[in-house]
Amino acid sequence: MKYYLLSLLMTCSLTATAQDSIDPNVQSSKNSQVGLNGQVANKEDEVNIGHAEKMFGFLLDNKADSLYENLSAQVKPMVQEQQFEGILKKVEPQVGKYQKHGEWEVQQVMGQKCYVSMVQFEKTELGALVIFDAAGKMLGIQLVPAAAVKKE
Repeated sequence: MKYYLLSLLMTCSLTATAQDSIDPNVQSSKNSQVGLNGQVANKEDEVNIGHAEKMFGFLLDNKADSLYENLSAQVKPMVQEQQFEGILKKVEPQVGKYQKHGEWEVQQVMGQKCYVSMVQFEKTELGALVIFDAAGKMLGIQLVPAAAVKKE
């Protein structure tokens, strides 16, 4: 099965909270934070987990304007707001409708610290992967095959 790979470069505000755009009917573990090797996440990771949840909420809610507003000045010239519209609609023919996502974990993927949540769709499971730079600015968000990020 082909997976539609999303790679969106963006950043988010350090003052944003994880719950601002989350639909109360969406099942997720908003307050769970698991660090590397199952350890409790540090303060930086807790902040980034909140930002990852917020940006994923924007993606779920199809809030292209909010995603675009959170882009860094460096990234905005490379991306148009329209690119953020209907992201889930583009993957639904392959994976089905979104059902839920799990708690966020901190993982090392290809030498980069990433924030990962497993996302359940009707037909399959994908991993949501969010990457931040050292200053807490988002470098990217991707939906990837679950095997790429799933812990066994």
